[in-house]
Amino acid sequence: MKKFRFFGRMCLLLPLVMILCFSQVRAQKKSLKTQSDERSPSVFFPKKDLMSIGAYYYPEQWPRSQWEHDLNNMGKLGFEFTHFADFAWTFLEPEEGKFEFGWLDEAIDLAAKAGMKVIMCTPTLCPPAWMGEKYPEIYLVGSDGQRKEHGVRANASLANLRYLALVDQIVIAMAEHYGKDTRIMGWQIDNEPLATPDYSPSSRKAFQEWLKKKYGIIGQLNESWVGNFWSTRYDNFEQVLIPNEAMNGEDKLSPHALLDFQRYTASVTAGFLNHQSDLLRKYIQPSQWITTNYTNVCTSADPRLSDHLDFPTYTLYPVSGRNELGGVNFRTGNPYRLYEANDYYRPIKGTTGIMELQPGQVNWASINPQLLPGTVHMWLMQAFGGGCSFVCTYRYRHLLGTSEMYHEGIVGTDGVNLSQGGKEFIQGIQDLKILRANFDANAILPEKLAKRKTAILWSHDVMWDLDLQRQTTSWNTWRNRNNYTSAVKSTGAPMDFISETDDFSNYSILIAPAYQLIDEKLVKKWTEYVENGGHLILSCRSGVKDKNGHFFEGSWAVPIISLLGAKVDFFDMLLPDDSGKISTKDNSYTWNCWSDILSPEPETEVLASYADQYYAGKAAATTRKLGKGTVTYVGAYSTDGRFEREMIRQVYRNAGIEIEDLPKGVYIEWRDGFWVAVNYTGQPFKFRIPENSQILIGENPLQAAEALVWKENK
Repeated sequence: MKKFRFFGRMCLLLPLVMILCFSQVRAQKKSLKTQSDERSPSVFFPKKDLMSIGAYYYPEQWPRSQWEHDLNNMGKLGFEFTHFADFAWTFLEPEEGKFEFGWLDEAIDLAAKAGMKVIMCTPTLCPPAWMGEKYPEIYLVGSDGQRKEHGVRANASLANLRYLALVDQIVIAMAEHYGKDTRIMGWQIDNEPLATPDYSPSSRKAFQEWLKKKYGIIGQLNESWVGNFWSTRYDNFEQVLIPNEAMNGEDKLSPHALLDFQRYTASVTAGFLNHQSDLLRKYIQPSQWITTNYTNVCTSADPRLSDHLDFPTYTLYPVSGRNELGGVNFRTGNPYRLYEANDYYRPIKGTTGIMELQPGQVNWASINPQLLPGTVHMWLMQAFGGGCSFVCTYRYRHLLGTSEMYHEGIVGTDGVNLSQGGKEFIQGIQDLKILRANFDANAILPEKLAKRKTAILWSHDVMWDLDLQRQTTSWNTWRNRNNYTSAVKSTGAPMDFISETDDFSNYSILIAPAYQLIDEKLVKKWTEYVENGGHLILSCRSGVKDKNGHFFEGSWAVPIISLLGAKVDFFDMLLPDDSGKISTKDNSYTWNCWSDILSPEPETEVLASYADQYYAGKAAATTRKLGKGTVTYVGAYSTDGRFEREMIRQVYRNAGIEIEDLPKGVYIEWRDGFWVAVNYTGQPFKFRIPENSQILIGENPLQAAEALVWKENK
C-alpha cells in the first residue's frame, strides 16, 4: 500500500517538479508566494539569548548503547542543541517507500532528556544504494562525461525528475512525522549546496528549457552568445549542448554560454532548496525555522536566490594549511573568511549562524596542522561579534574510521575526553553566560560606528564573469575583494555585503570592487547615491561590460566615464614574478596583477600615479566630488593590499569620518552593546578602551589567537 501511494504521489508531483526545476528563479519569485516573507528571523532567536552553541551528533554512526551516554554528556557540557539526519537517508528509508523513524525518535527523546533541542535535516545529499540500483539515471554526470556512483555524497542530479520525486517523498514523510514536534527547533535542507555543474541528459534537457524561457527565440540566444563567431550559432534550442570547458583544449568556449550555464546551475540549486522549503512549510509549525548551510561565501550557489528559506547559514573551516599573515597564522586560520562570511550572510535576511565550525584539525586540506590554543574560542567570540544567532560544530565525536577519521571532534577517539577544541567550545559556552548576564536590551549602535557603515556591492554574475576571463594567472577575484574588505576592517567600520536591489543610502561608503557587469539603471543608482552624499569607491575592471558580458561599443568603460571624471585609457598586467611601482605624495606601493591607466578631467584629483613602466606619471587612482558626495577609482590591484588599504582609508578621512588603525588580522566588532576584538596575528595588540569600560572576557593587550570583549558603562 505504501509503495502504491509512493507511485501515485510521484505521478501527481512530476508536472509540478518539472515547472519548479525548469523555471527561472526570477519568475519563481513572482509566482511562488510563501509564508517566508511574513516570517521574520528575529522571532526565532530572542535577542536576550544572544547566541546559542550546539554540536552535530550521528546516532546512526554509533552503537545504540552509547547514545544516551553521549547525548547526556553533551547536555552536561552545556550544548543547547544538536543536529540529526543530514546523511541518514538509507536509515530513514531503507527500501523505497518504507520509512523507519523509530531510531530517530529514540535519539530525539534522549537529546530532549539531556536538555537539548534538535535541528532536523533533510538527508537529500546522500541517496541510498537502492535508489541508484533501481534508477541509475538519478546520478549526476561530471565534466569528464563519467556518471557519479554510490559511495560518495552530492552525487545526484538536481535536474532529474525521478530523483526529485523521491526527494519529495522523504521530505514529506519527515515533515509529517516531525513537523509538530516542539523539540525540533528548525530544519536544515540538504547540506552544503554547491551548485555542482551537471552534464547529465536530465541536466541538458533542463538547461535547454531554461534557455527557452530566458531568450524565447533562438535568435536572441545566438546574439547573446555571439553565435556569428566561429559559426557557433544554433538553429533551435534542442541543438544546444552544455558548454563544457573540460572537453575543449586551446580554443575557448563562449564566455557568455559559460556564464549562462553557471546562472542555470545556481537557479536549479535554488529551485531545489526553495521547493523543499515550500514542502516543509505545509506541515511544520511556525516556530520551526528553515535554512541550509552554504560553504563560507559560496562561489557557485547563490543564497540570494534561495529566498524561500527563513535565513541562510554557512560552514566554516578557517585552518587549511595556508599562512596569510606569516608566523603562526597558519595555526589561527585565514583571517578574512569568518568576518566576510558573517558580513555576507547576515544582511540577506538579517540573521545568520554557523552550522559547521571547525573544532580542531581537519582531514581534507592539503596540510592539516594543529590549531594554536585559543583559536577555536577566538572564532566563537568573533562569530558572536559578527551577529551569529547560533554556532554549531561538526562534530561531537571523533570518528574511528572512514574518510573523515582524521577530523577532530569535541571529544576524542575514546568518546569521553575533551579535545583542545572541545575545551574551548565549553569555554565559549561559559562566556556566553557572562554576556547574557550583561545584556542591555536598549543598547544602540554608537554614532561613530553609524557614520562608518560600509557596504560591499556583491554579484555572483560579476564574480563568475571575472573568473571566466581572468586574462592573467595572477588574477584572483576573492583576493582582490579581500584587499578591500581587509581595508574596511582596518577602520573598525561595520560592513555588509549588499546587492544592486538594496538601499545604498543606508551606508556612508559603498565599494564595488572590479564590478564589470553594469547597466544604465545601476550607473544611475550609483550617481544618485553620490549626489546625495554617499562616497562610492570603484576599482579596476569596473564598468566595462553589459549584463550579457559584452563590451560596450565606445571608449573603454564608457558608461562610467562621466561618473568617474576620468577616462580609462587602457589596462595592463605584469609577469607573475614582476612588480610595478605606484607613488602617492607620501608613500610608494607595488602592483602586479592588473592596472587601469587613467586620464582624469581637470576637476578630478589624482591620488596616486604609476612610477615606472612606459606610462610612468599616468594616474593610478583618482577622486572627484559630485553633488554632496565623492567618487573614487582605484585603478590597480596591488601585490599585498597596501595600496588599496591606503586609498580606502583616505576616502574615510577625506569624508571626515573617524576611523581606527587596526593591523591586518586584528578585527573589532560591535554587537548589542558589546565590543568584540580578535587577533589572528602572532603579535599582541593593545586597544584604546575607554576608562568607563568593563572587560568581560580576555585581556588587553590582546594576544595571538585570543578574544577580548568589553562593555562601555553609561
